[in-house]
Amino acid sequence: MKKLITTAASVLLVSLSALAQGTILLQNLGAGLNAPVRGPDGFLIPAGSSQYTIELLAGTSAASVAPFLTPITTTTWVDGGYFGVGDPERVLPGFAPGTFPFFQFRAWNNTGGVNNYLTALERGQAYPPSPTFQLIPGGGLNGLGNPGATPPVPASGLFGMPTFTLQQIPEPSTLVLGVLGAAALLLRRGR
Repeated sequence: MKKLITTAASVLLVSLSALAQGTILLQNLGAGLNAPVRGPDGFLIPAGSSQYTIELLAGTSAASVAPFLTPITTTTWVDGGYFGVGDPERVLPGFAPGTFPFFQFRAWNNTGGVNNYLTALERGQAYPPSPTFQLIPGGGLNGLGNPGATPPVPASGLFGMPTFTLQQIPEPSTLVLGVLGAAALLLRRGR
């Protein structure tokens, strides 16, 4: 009986540890982390500018980054293009503590109640995604955090994040007009 209880307890512990989820701080400023974001005007996004939403995408490779079923976003901006400072740590479903996933950001202008990227695309309020990057060790932390460990491992910052600028995605009609204009110039030049 003791052997059965010991085996069952071991299986339960392994199962629970497999369910552990890594955590991260969705912010671009911290110890060893400095990656400000510029707005479409080229200037660093100012404090209190809640019109921009940043969404975190993650994957096990650069080609597999995808949004989470429950989006992980922030609209908290402090001066100098920094977001999420002071926000709580976020759990990344499907990513184990101590791992080094790949990340990417999507951003949009949330004016008019736009609360997701697809709607922002439809309304012309979306920006191209950031470059994809991999989490790297930084700030004394190695991989995603683990609040359930003993002692708890703090949530990692976004170490490895590049700086980027929010740029408008041209509307399809603008692209078509540009291509037609270029074609007309090439035809005229050919004559």
